[in-house]
Amino acid sequence: MSRIDERYLSARLNHTRLSRRELLRGLLRPVTTSFAATPPLRQQREIPRPPQAQEESLLVQLCCGCGACATACSNQIISMEQGLPRLNLEHNHCDLCLACTAACETRALIPELPAMTGLVPVFNDNCVLSYGEPCTLCQEECPSQAITLPSAGLPQVSIENCQGCALCVQSCYVSGCHMLSQPS
Repeated sequence: MSRIDERYLSARLNHTRLSRRELLRGLLRPVTTSFAATPPLRQQREIPRPPQAQEESLLVQLCCGCGACATACSNQIISMEQGLPRLNLEHNHCDLCLACTAACETRALIPELPAMTGLVPVFNDNCVLSYGEPCTLCQEECPSQAITLPSAGLPQVSIENCQGCALCVQSCYVSGCHMLSQPS
């Protein structure tokens, strides 16, 4: 078993509390299948992380701070801060290409998790819809069709469908929305 696999399994085992039933299921299946079938629960993040990032306490244990994820990001939205990857969607969007996950050798970013950034758009009074003007740019740009435009008021976001890519923010010419951590 490689050093990275040992480090991942050790961190994962120390992080996860198992019931007796889950322990027996895990013993009866190969270890990798057991962990892939039960991804960790997602918690609200204080700091935006790349898509498919492990839960924060596990990420801190697994990430070696090599910066491979930041180097692999063609949109240059991942930076390394205090030895951990940070997602910055102020000036560009995430195209969810998952090159960052492919570049991560420590499994701090894992393909078993959904391709989501953990951020959602929040619309504000700058949105032209709040003035009664027509605009559909954010809805048209949303690759997951998570934005609906009501007959009156600000756009609504389906948190279940939103991947947090920030294309809506990039498409808005009046700064009518910004990205925030997804509520838990």
